[in-house]
Amino acid sequence: MPPAQPPEILRLQKELDAAIKAHQAGRIDEAEAVYIKVLERVPTQADALNLLGVIQAEKNRNERALDLLQRAARVRPKDGVILNNLGRAAVRSRRFELAIESLERSIALAPEVIEAYGNLIQAHRQAGNITEAEYFVEVLRAKRGGSVTADFEHARILSDLGRKQEARALLVKLTTETPGYAPAWQSLARLSKVKAGDPIIDGIVDIIGKTSEPSTTMRFLCYAAGKIFDDLGEFDRAFEYVSRAKRQDPPTYDPEKTKTQFTTIASVFNENFINARRDWGVESERPVFIVGMPRSGTTLAEQILASHPEVFGGGELEYIGQATAGLADFAPSGRFPTAAVGLPKEIFASLGYRYLRKIGALNQAAARCTDKMPHNFMSLGLLRIMFQNLRVVHCMRHPFDTILSCFQHDFAHTHDYNQSLEGLASYYACYRELMEHWAEVMPDAIHPLQYEKMIENQEDQSRGLIKAAGLEWDDRVLAFAETDRRVSTPSSWQVRQPLYSSSSGRWKNYERHLAPILGVIPERFFP
Repeated sequence: MPPAQPPEILRLQKELDAAIKAHQAGRIDEAEAVYIKVLERVPTQADALNLLGVIQAEKNRNERALDLLQRAARVRPKDGVILNNLGRAAVRSRRFELAIESLERSIALAPEVIEAYGNLIQAHRQAGNITEAEYFVEVLRAKRGGSVTADFEHARILSDLGRKQEARALLVKLTTETPGYAPAWQSLARLSKVKAGDPIIDGIVDIIGKTSEPSTTMRFLCYAAGKIFDDLGEFDRAFEYVSRAKRQDPPTYDPEKTKTQFTTIASVFNENFINARRDWGVESERPVFIVGMPRSGTTLAEQILASHPEVFGGGELEYIGQATAGLADFAPSGRFPTAAVGLPKEIFASLGYRYLRKIGALNQAAARCTDKMPHNFMSLGLLRIMFQNLRVVHCMRHPFDTILSCFQHDFAHTHDYNQSLEGLASYYACYRELMEHWAEVMPDAIHPLQYEKMIENQEDQSRGLIKAAGLEWDDRVLAFAETDRRVSTPSSWQVRQPLYSSSSGRWKNYERHLAPILGVIPERFFP
């Protein structure tokens, strides 16, 4: 017989079991409340930590999810299910090193957790580890005798590499044979422009009609439908589908929190603070940081730069985000940005050298390496101290085109401001105000690049971009669409086309739907 348990433990277990049943039945808020109560009494209860972490991830509270799941993994370091959940949450938060480590351990300890293989493929693909991603695609296919997840991830790898026809064949196969697998519809819709008569049109409408909501499946399908009907010029219908996609998730964005965060960043990294540390960092000119809002032309800017023979396109790198998150490890108290106050010069130099080692592992030869993580704009003060010769390209696009394009994409997992037009407009204004601050305190480091000007005069703007990178002109830059390199952002197929003007002024097709935010953005932010 098992040993007798104290009444308190038995009562907690009974409550936890009831919460798990509620969770499985879809009563998420009820389950969440119980998990929280259990943890108030037993902070190290691994099941409650794990399952509450899963709920936080489902609600797009990614940092909270990571914290809970890391705590659960410390309690049960060899639990393959917890490690898989941690890996999946780390992928959503773009913490790819943590994700890969956790998922590898999950596979080793619990090979029956097949989901971990798909999550590991996704982590490697998004981290740019294509060889590893392709290897695990074949491993997963072998384990399952064929796999929807493996086919889907393989299609995404092919799309990243510009092998569009091969990707299309796999995605069409998936939508035909497994029509309920929503991610395949979304990827197929994004692969290229949809034209009248394409079978995807009737297919997406039919499958949406058979799908329940609210659900993640419906979110994927409605984003796909929004893209399809935008391509067809049916803008009202497109907007309704995207709005329906947004309604599948509970809103979590807090605009006041963003305002406070950005104000604190500007306050800490003020002109005096930065000027007093101008000679503290590393002297390397190798990194070129490309920042701005998502969908503002950052992928295009990198593709142009990467077409220069002396530039390696690094893509969206996680290293600066990791540095800011880890800054608290060096400080007596506090997190970024306040953790930077009082740190000695050696720490900033160490962070710079660490960054150079990491990009060196990607490429040793190129004189420049780009990092196009858009939200690095929040960390420019830190970067200015890490690198004495900081080079930043600030990509801008008409505010309404930027907001509309973000709204039409499924960025909510890592960008909760993207849950509504109002949230986007508020966030956009905060971002531009912070960029104005950086332009004042480090004007020599930032090169502004306006998307509309690039469309109007590609050569003139490209020459300015190459000069800002500290390089001599090379005509190959003008043929950027022919550059053969991996691109994993939603713009992957677009940057392989010559420049076109149809993306400029798109917001006018949706002007009546954008009415709630038309007066929100200050006039000085318009081109």
